[in-house]
Amino acid sequence: MRLLKIITINVFILILLLCCFEFILYIVYKKNNPDETYHIGKIQYKSFIIPKRFKTVEGKEFKKKPIIVLGCSFAYGSFSNKLSLSSKRPVYNYSLPGKGFQNALYILQNKLYDKNIDNPEYIIYVMMSDHIRRMYSSVCMGDFVGYPFYSFNKKGELVMKYDYYPVYRQFYVFYYLNNIFYNFFLRNRYDLHNKYVNAYFMEMNKSLKEIYPNIKFVILIYGDKSNFGLDMSFLEKNGLIILQTNEITGVDILSGEYQISDTDLHPNEEAWEIIIPALIKELNL
Repeated sequence: MRLLKIITINVFILILLLCCFEFILYIVYKKNNPDETYHIGKIQYKSFIIPKRFKTVEGKEFKKKPIIVLGCSFAYGSFSNKLSLSSKRPVYNYSLPGKGFQNALYILQNKLYDKNIDNPEYIIYVMMSDHIRRMYSSVCMGDFVGYPFYSFNKKGELVMKYDYYPVYRQFYVFYYLNNIFYNFFLRNRYDLHNKYVNAYFMEMNKSLKEIYPNIKFVILIYGDKSNFGLDMSFLEKNGLIILQTNEITGVDILSGEYQISDTDLHPNEEAWEIIIPALIKELNL
């Protein structure tokens, strides 16, 4: 009885401390990001990413076959505009800041892209290293709507578990604890990473080819594969095209001169000015 009382008191104190920590994190974050909305509740992902959040099509006047783009903020910026102008192709960009594989698969499976895209030749997924962490994360900091959640069923198939995030996953404390768990226990689980990455891309490819059977799927790795610890030969054997920016450009695109700043690792204008011509040459765009 005494032990139960001690455990109960300690659990209560721990919950109280976590609540205080959550409140402090909320105040700090809102002070630094006053314009961002913080909401707690059950939000269906489809209602969150209504097409109004997608970028408008670039180069709709061009007559060559279109390109579809997926990814995160690395692809959401000026990439599609520069790619369209340089390739003289329409570019439909369905990337979303802070997102990853789950979101791309959700968009394709639910056919949230423009139904009037005329015979696209390529889909390009811009992949950066943090997409691995995001497979296991609750959210990306600053975006507490979260990710649709997929897992493997007993048959080994990747299936959706739910397309909303429970309330407990939407707290700052959970975000930090989740990432601490990832850094200590999952970061170097390359076998698990490969299993998920292969499944996500194969399902994306399958969903898209139901509508566009001749489309070519390109994974553009921002950096090189050594930054991911992945074996992507399975995807290549199944017809996906794997390109690495470091390889096609001959420069280390992850070096500081191609980042916006020392603290902002996103590609700057110089990065895309090097990558896009090399990409166009590689794919004969």
